[in-house]
Formats: sequence, structure tokens, C-alpha cells
Amino acid sequence: MKIYSTILAFLILRILSAQKIWSFNDCLSYAKENNLQVLAAILNEKVQEGNYDIAKKNKLPNLTGTVGNSFSFGPDARKDFSYNEGYQNNLALESSIILYNNGSLDITQEKNKLLIDQYKFTTEKIRNDISLQIVGNYLTVLLNKELMLVNGNLLNTQIQDAERNEKLYNAGSIPLSTLYESKSNMANAKQTFENSKIDVNRALMNLAMLLQMDYRDFEIEDVKVSDQIDLPLINIDNIINHAYTNQPEIKSSELSVEVAKKDIELAKAALYPTITGGYKASTYYQDYFDRSVKNLKDQWHDNNSQIITLGVSVPIFNKGITKAKIEQSKIAQLIQENQLDQNKLNLKQTIQSSYFDVNSSYQTYTSAKELVESTKISYEFAEKSFNAGKINVYDLNIARTNYFNAQSQMLQAKYSYLFKLKILEFYMGKPLEISSDENINTNNALTTSISQSIHNTEISLNETNSNESLNVNTNNDNNIIANEPKEVNILQKNSEIIDLEDNLKSESINKETIEKNIPINESEKIISNDHTETANIPKKDQINQNSQTIANSSLNEEDLKREALIKERRAKLSQGSSTNIFKNEAEREEMIKKKREEMKKN
Repeated sequence: MKIYSTILAFLILRILSAQKIWSFNDCLSYAKENNLQVLAAILNEKVQEGNYDIAKKNKLPNLTGTVGNSFSFGPDARKDFSYNEGYQNNLALESSIILYNNGSLDITQEKNKLLIDQYKFTTEKIRNDISLQIVGNYLTVLLNKELMLVNGNLLNTQIQDAERNEKLYNAGSIPLSTLYESKSNMANAKQTFENSKIDVNRALMNLAMLLQMDYRDFEIEDVKVSDQIDLPLINIDNIINHAYTNQPEIKSSELSVEVAKKDIELAKAALYPTITGGYKASTYYQDYFDRSVKNLKDQWHDNNSQIITLGVSVPIFNKGITKAKIEQSKIAQLIQENQLDQNKLNLKQTIQSSYFDVNSSYQTYTSAKELVESTKISYEFAEKSFNAGKINVYDLNIARTNYFNAQSQMLQAKYSYLFKLKILEFYMGKPLEISSDENINTNNALTTSISQSIHNTEISLNETNSNESLNVNTNNDNNIIANEPKEVNILQKNSEIIDLEDNLKSESINKETIEKNIPINESEKIISNDHTETANIPKKDQINQNSQTIANSSLNEEDLKREALIKERRAKLSQGSSTNIFKNEAEREEMIKKKREEMKKN
């Protein structure tokens, strides 16, 4: 039963860890306490604390107790060198202390205390480096998620265009090349969107690896970063002075200089004498296997002795090694002072570089925002011109691509500015944080929605490719009005498309249905008025019944006229979109395929 409980607890723990959404503060706190580099630095602190404790205890006297037992065999001088056998027991208690060594014990203790503080600053430096890496990786995830949203919006737009152009092509309003172009644009947008999803997962993996976690179940909190970002007032001299005082790498270098000074003092202390004191108490028991000797207890009492010692050790000549060590210690101090100056210079240059990067990236961001506004206006005008038939699909796609590329560039500039600003604020002493009042968690819903749209559109387009006949279903004719976006309604205002819609309605729905539901003279109202078009469309059941009747019946004279009209319009569009005159539809489509292959090669 206990084994089952343990397994159940483990599974629950894994499920809870898998469902955890990591905020920036969660990532930061976890890394500061669990990163292996941080743990190694903490262990080094523990070792140095042990050295400091040893230095303190070296001031105390030591105490040593000894017990000795020995057997003797052979002639004894005390008994006329006659052969003798005996046993001896010795007891002793001894203590010694250093009374004077020119303060080397105190200097060693102070040095180890400085080393403890230095190791702590080293640990803090490692934590800071990891924190900055987490900021960069966390912002990278947020950037890639926003880029995925932009690419998802582009893909949705391309899907709508593909669906609309499919209906218009079936209605004979556009040539096949326009339909192929929209399908190609949709495929490119789909590839870009899939790549953006891979970039999001890769960024999450990098962040999880930095935290030394399994990236497969790792997910972060989606933070909404506002586009309204201002450049704060920054005094770079104040930042540099604050960093000199508070940054751990500077403090660690300053302590290295102090440690080098202590080494010089220790080397000089070796020139002075050392005074030590000692105390020893001992006794013994001796037995030559003679019953007349005293017993053990009496001999321990009678044979005890005590000794007090005072010794002085004076260095006279040690081959000049002490002076050489003093000079080496002085050189080591100069090296540490030079390293301190180098670290200050590096920190100053880093802050100046960060200050320059913040200002330049902010200018880049403001320029990118202006580019988004201008390309948005250009795209809106291009969309209206395309719907009015003044430009082709290629020009529309260029305007659309420029707009969405400008959005991507603005996002990259925004997050680049945020990261560089976080670095500068870190040197200012501000805590690292990424948070907002509103969180967005719509990425999964967006991905699911776009994937469903891709699936539906691919099915619809595949049906169009497999059946290139000119038969138009009645439901499709009504969907052109009822379901397509507003851009199609603008396109329908063109007189030629209005006539085509009237013809298709008259062809698709029998005359009796038209007379009952839609008066002929009100067809323009259905097309031009968005509020009334749904009300004027025939009921779905009636349309489906009429569609089934048309599908089951053979082509009558009106169907032949409608097909001839569609062919005529496609021929006109083909001649108007190219300088070549094609003999038939197959020749024109063959030319389109060749051009597309040439474009792919280029």
C-alpha cells in the first residue's frame, strides 16, 4: 500500500509541475536558488567559511594527552648488567600556545574574512548574470509569441482571400492565375506561421534549459507588453557612480586588493621571532616483575612531574626566501589594483554601450511604429483599389506583405529596446521584473482556429483543383454574398460583377423562387446594402432543394448560356491580364504554370 501511495504522489507532483505556468519572478527565483553554477559558488562560500573558522581557532592553546606501554628484555645497567625483564607505563598531558608572532594569526583571520565576502560577491555576480540571461530569454519568448500572432493574422487574411478568390473564380469573375496567386500566398503565409510556432518552442526550450528543466512541459505566463513605451530620463554619470559602489564584480575586485595587502603583511611577519609557551605533566609506572615494587597507583603518584616551557624562535637566515615572498606579494597587489581598474573600465564601457543602445533602439522603435502606420494606410488604399479593380493581386500582396513585415520589425525593435533598457535599469539598481496588469493566453486558441481554417480552406481548394468545370453550385452563389468579408461587398459594387451576380442568381434559382423571394429589381439592394442582404437571401432549405433539383437535371438551354457567358468573361480577363492571346483555356493555364516554375527557380 505504501508503494502505491508513493507512486500516486509522484504522478500528482508531475501533473502539477506540468500544469504550472511560470511567471518571470518564478523563473528568476528558481534560477537563483537551483542553478548549478550558483550551487557551486555557494559551496565555495562554505569552504571559505571553514577556513575562517580554522584561522580563529589557531589562537587557542592545544592540548595533547599520551599513554605509552613498553616491555624491556636484556641486561640492566642499574643491576650490574644482569639479565632482566620489565614493564613500563607512561602517562603525559601536554599543551602549547603561540604567544607572539607579529600578529600573523590575526592577519590570517582577517584575510579569510575578506575571502568569505569576496566569494559571496562572486556568487552574487553569477546570480546577476543568470538573471540577465533569463530576462533576455523570457523577452525572446514573448517576442516570438507576438510574431506568431502577426503571422497568424496574415495567414487568416490569406485564407480569406483564397476562399473569396475561389468563389469569384467559380463565378467567372477572375482568371485562374489570380486564384493560383492567392493559393501561393496562403501557402507562404502558412509556412511562415509554422516557422513562427517553431521559434516559440525553441525559445521556450532555451529558457527551460537555462533553468535546467524539462522543456516538454514548460510554459510561461504570457505578458502583454504595451506599445506605448517612452524613453526615461537617464543620467549616465549617476549610473556609473552607482555601479562602482554596488556592483558585485567591483566589490570583489576591491576585496582582492585588500587580500593582497594582507599577504604582504603575512610575508613581513616571517621576519620577526616567534614566542611559544608550553606545559607538560607526566608520570610513569615500572615493574621488573618483582613483588617488592610499589603498586601501580603508588608509582603514578610518586613518579609524577610537571614542566613549563617558554621558547623563542628567531629567523636569522633562510636564503632570502622571506624577502622574495614580500616582493612577490607586492607585485600581486599591483596586479589586483590593475584588475580593479580594468573591471571599472569594463563596467563603464558596458554602461555607456547600454546607454547608447537604449537611445538608438528607441529611435529604431519609433521609426518602426511610423513605418507601421504608413504601411497600414498604404495597405488599406491598396485593398480598396483592388476591390475596385484598379490594381491586381500582385500589387495588393506587396502592400500587405510590407504592412505585416513592418509589424514584425516594430515588435523586434520594441523587445530589443525593452531588453537593453532592462540592462541599463539593472545597473541603476532597479530590480528586474516583467509584469503587466493584463495577461494574454490566446495563443493556443489562435493556433487551433488558424489550423481549422487552413484545413477547411485546403479541402475547399482541393475540390476546386479536382473539378475545374464551370458548373456553379447554388449554395456557393449565395455564400458569395452572405459569408465573404466586406472587401467582396466593395468589389460587388462594380457594375460588371453586379450583372454577373444577377445572372448567377437567375441561373441557380428557378424562376418561381425568384418571384416569391427576391424581386429582380431589388437585386442591387441585396448587393449594396450590408444590413438587408441577409434578410433578402432565400431560405437555406429552399436553396438546397433548388440546388438538388439543378444537380439532378441535365443541362438545359439556360445552363448552356450561363457557361458561355462565364467562358466569355474568363477569356476577356485573360486577354486583359496578358499581352499574349491564347487559343484556349488549357494553353493559358499552361503558360501560367511555366511562369510560376520560373518564379520558384528565381
